[in-house]
Amino acid sequence: AVRHASSGAIITTQAENEEILYKMLKKIQHTWESEEFEVSNYKDRRDVFILTEVDEVIMQLDDSMVSINTILGSQYVGAIREAVEDWRNKLLLLQETLEEWLQCQKSWMHLETIFSAPDIQKQMPNEAKAFKGVDSQWREIMKKTSGDPNCIRAATAVGLRDNFTKHNAVLDKVQKGLDEYLEVKRQAFP
Repeated sequence: AVRHASSGAIITTQAENEEILYKMLKKIQHTWESEEFEVSNYKDRRDVFILTEVDEVIMQLDDSMVSINTILGSQYVGAIREAVEDWRNKLLLLQETLEEWLQCQKSWMHLETIFSAPDIQKQMPNEAKAFKGVDSQWREIMKKTSGDPNCIRAATAVGLRDNFTKHNAVLDKVQKGLDEYLEVKRQAFP
């Protein structure tokens, strides 16, 4: 004879599994309520900042994405699916923004040193102007981030990812202009 589980046992199992998933989601939420970017002064300048030591944030982000995907893959996710998907979207935006942000920071740091020289500004006025536009916005974003370094609030700010994408495109053009300028100089003085 085949024995069927009673409906009470099925409901209990479902409730227990839903509770486990809910606790997993709460742990993720709790983590990101307190996770902050490490923001440091750039070259000992009081009012200019950069992100430092992001490895822990990236590791935490990877762990959270694994947990979110585990929750979403469960047959018991139904009651909290919307909240889990909301957090998945926040974490994906954080991940995408952080990639653009770090690329922008790397380019900005390289070019900031070059375009702080007055002679380069005179010899490459278009590139200097383009860099200055990104530079002022970079400083503003980083000043705001130093004031509120919470990862979720900082990286999911409306339009930030797209701004970094645009800044990266501008900085790429500035870098190409600089490369061409340096190549011309190398050919003139072999």
